[in-house]
Amino acid sequence: MINNFKLFGLEHILSLILPIIIGTIFILLAKEYPKKTKLISIYLAITIILIRSVRYIFDISIGTFQVLDLLSIHVCNIDLILLIICLIRPNRKLFTFSFLVGIPTALAVALLPGQVHADPGMARAVFFIMSHMMLVMGAIYLLFTYKFEITKKDIKFYYLFSLIGIVIIYIFNKIANANFMYLNYGPKNTVLEAMYANLGPFWYIAAIYILLISLLTGVFFIYKYAIKKISCK
Repeated sequence: MINNFKLFGLEHILSLILPIIIGTIFILLAKEYPKKTKLISIYLAITIILIRSVRYIFDISIGTFQVLDLLSIHVCNIDLILLIICLIRPNRKLFTFSFLVGIPTALAVALLPGQVHADPGMARAVFFIMSHMMLVMGAIYLLFTYKFEITKKDIKFYYLFSLIGIVIIYIFNKIANANFMYLNYGPKNTVLEAMYANLGPFWYIAAIYILLISLLTGVFFIYKYAIKKISCK
């Protein structure tokens, strides 16, 4: 285990760049071979699964793996499942979740992964970051490849959906003594830990919601800009 992972050090930067390169290659392949888009999308799904699976291989090797980890209701795990389904069977509604909710959540984890990482330490940290960046690139791939539309109605839906989801998961956490979405407290040595310590339980959750809908809004405007660029080509 390491507890001093250096943010934006060499390993962190490489962990961010490699998925961008991989995702870009798949986007270019889909553009170059439009008749093979379905097969290319499946290969991307397999690639994302393989990168994600490395962390479970590490856990199995040291005896800490739990089957329930595969059924986690953390946002990124839900996004992973929906993204894989969407890559295999493209669907606009699944895309909106992966793009509007998945991108800001996964990107936040990839950019601020914390300083503590389980064995084998650095290797697990690298694949942890890469797996989250692949969620970002998977959603971007869907945008450029299938040109799905996102409307203002979608963004309003996710404002309400996010609020209801936070309330439900918070109640579930209390009943199950869990910490999904890190609503009960922030993970050790992360930005969320500092937020919880400074804001207290109620305002900590309120800040998470405000931050989430702010990021959703930002991603939506980035989408509107990107779709205009695609339409002009």
